[in-house]
Amino acid sequence: MSRILKEVLAANAAYAKDFGDKADLQIPPARRFAVLTCMDARIDPAKLAGLAEGDAHVIRNAGGRASDDAIRSLVISHKLLGTNEWFVIHHTDCGMGMFTDETMRTLLSNSLETASLGPNGWRDTGKGPGSSEGDFIDWLTFKDPVEAVRTDIHRIRSHPLVPDDIPIYGYIYDVRSGRLVEVPGKASGRAAQRRGAAAKKPARVAAKNTAAASKAAPPKKAAATRKAGAAAKKTASSTTKAGGGSARKSGAGAKRRRPSSPASTRQR
Repeated sequence: MSRILKEVLAANAAYAKDFGDKADLQIPPARRFAVLTCMDARIDPAKLAGLAEGDAHVIRNAGGRASDDAIRSLVISHKLLGTNEWFVIHHTDCGMGMFTDETMRTLLSNSLETASLGPNGWRDTGKGPGSSEGDFIDWLTFKDPVEAVRTDIHRIRSHPLVPDDIPIYGYIYDVRSGRLVEVPGKASGRAAQRRGAAAKKPARVAAKNTAAASKAAPPKKAAATRKAGAAAKKTASSTTKAGGGSARKSGAGAKRRRPSSPASTRQR
């Protein structure tokens, strides 16, 4: 029995001795979220996220990448076990940025034994034979962990088996400080964005109607003013005509009463 195996079995015996009420934990994670992160030995998801047994699903692979198998696990996590929020957590100083897919394929074609990293990069120190099967694997290497997080979130978000209302948060874990640093981006899916847009739509429509009413109001007011002015002019014109007619009638009456003047009386 190897030293490592002995240590693991001894640690497990001590853990099982005080297992207690953890035996009553249910299958679905109690806090209803899942974490996709790297297998790097410097990362302890339970400690960095404050997890206890039964709290959340933790899915790990080289680089914390959104591979087909990682997405398979996330879909099961939501569909059958009820997680409703997901985290994609990469980290600084990740080994996946230290080689390329072609490097891995070349190394595997020479030898299946562990390679060494020297001043000039990776090299095989073990004996062959190797295998060309590495040529058919996408090793999902990257250079920029921030862009890798964005790429993985996009791949998960756009997958046809992933509901679009699940928030997906992106973070970089700093292996020097232990802190999580957020990768900016939209966490909400298309459905949540549509709901937000729908909530804002009535306000936009109301504002649009108000603006339209404000634009329409001056012409109406001007039209009303023009109508009022025309009516006033018509009234004034009618008054003038009426006054002129009365004056003419008075003049005619005065002319008809002239025979009753003193001269006319004398003629009689």
